[in-house]
Amino acid sequence: MKGTLTSRATARTQREQQVLAQALRAPMTPRWIFTLQGWNAYVRESLKAPDLQDCAPAGTKVASGDPRKRYHGHLLLVPHDEFDAALLKTHRLLWANRNRREGLMDRVIDGPPGTGKTFLLRVIGRDFQRNIEEHHQDRIPVVHISVPQDPDNLVNWVWEIARFLALTPEPTTADELLQPRRTPDLSGPVYHVMERSWTQLLLVDGLQRTQPEQLRPALHYFDLLREQLGITTIFCGTGAGEILHAARGKADHLAAVEKGLHMRAPVVTAKDGSEVKLLPSKSPSRLPTTWLDPLPLHKNDQETWPGIIKEFEQNLRLHRLSPNALVDEAVYLHQRTGGYMKLLSQLICQAAIAAIEEDIEDITKDLLENIDIGG
Repeated sequence: MKGTLTSRATARTQREQQVLAQALRAPMTPRWIFTLQGWNAYVRESLKAPDLQDCAPAGTKVASGDPRKRYHGHLLLVPHDEFDAALLKTHRLLWANRNRREGLMDRVIDGPPGTGKTFLLRVIGRDFQRNIEEHHQDRIPVVHISVPQDPDNLVNWVWEIARFLALTPEPTTADELLQPRRTPDLSGPVYHVMERSWTQLLLVDGLQRTQPEQLRPALHYFDLLREQLGITTIFCGTGAGEILHAARGKADHLAAVEKGLHMRAPVVTAKDGSEVKLLPSKSPSRLPTTWLDPLPLHKNDQETWPGIIKEFEQNLRLHRLSPNALVDEAVYLHQRTGGYMKLLSQLICQAAIAAIEEDIEDITKDLLENIDIGG
């Protein structure tokens, strides 16, 4: 029995490591990701750091298409505990949903801008699709959309899904492009294609651009996809949790439901003979939320932030990079970025590109101070 438990724990650890390893190979090629072709290219591309031995030597003029310049535009993902935990929790949720006919659960990714929410959303979808494609090559397991420009109409939400699936007729001439067109309702074709293609995951980004009243009609459509096709929806955006909570309350008439629960609450006799109404417990949240916040820097914590800086440094490909070039500036880097991963990535990537272009091939504090990331 003990050996069986050990083997199961080992298998679980190996699977978790596989999920996290796939996140590390997140691609950098900027493609239009809200189309099936662009999304599939993102999923199947694997990012690899260039070998300095295969690149132009130091002192050589660097061309615009140099692999090191392209690589340092994004760099490899630098994981941290908060990101890893969120990825693994969602991984387990999705695999639980795959084996259920009812009781499926959606999820929310929330947090301040610049903390890596969109990146996490896409890594989740990428990991899920890669695992499906290990066994099936004829499916569309993941659909990735953003909140439509005009979210007031359900037709526009469906249109975003249809555009991803290449179901929307695109204008073929400049005249057609300029002509006003009435957006058709493609909910039927979208449903049919997602059913036929075994779609199981819908990623919705940019929720901060909508209001609860605008989201309410779309929620019922997403509910239909979940209940009839088994599609899990992951919503992402700053304030997404509050927006969804308000929209769900309006869509499902939760205020009236809770009022009815209070009215139907039974009355019991207490020990002192008085009558007491047994009010129902507060309804638990039906939408788990993953929070990504800026990373703190503590004097007693020499692992989290310093460890992230060390990973960034190890991912650099510069000919004359000084030992601990970034590690020695960990406090300064936190002061500049406030612990926001977007700002940290931009600062280091821009500095690396400047080091290549100016033939410095090193990152110094003077170089970092010359990089403008706002603030």
